[in-house]
Amino acid sequence: MIPITLLIGLLWIVVIFLISALPLYLAVKVLKGKTTLLKTAFITLISGIVVAAIQHFFRFWGGLIAFLILIWIYHEAFRLKWVKAFLAWVLQFVFLALFYFIAVALGFTLIGISFLL
Repeated sequence: MIPITLLIGLLWIVVIFLISALPLYLAVKVLKGKTTLLKTAFITLISGIVVAAIQHFFRFWGGLIAFLILIWIYHEAFRLKWVKAFLAWVLQFVFLALFYFIAVALGFTLIGISFLL
């Protein structure tokens, strides 16, 4: 039998991972791309692994190559045109900043959240 604490821990990881995919999900939806939250979370996971591998193997040009591959992944996975794939990349950071400022305005900080856990 699996301990309940392990299940709760895994559930927290899944919830946090889905929340981390929200900015990209909203960016793709604003740009009329085809996605679901689970698909976006999966693409986020896969693209993170691919970008890390590219930056590891191509040290000097790794950042540029990884960026181009990431835009290609967005283009293919979300059925966006190239310009919209780039805009989705930019918009996800805009939404992330917006979420951050809202959280700070509401008083959610790392110290504040630590008291909830």
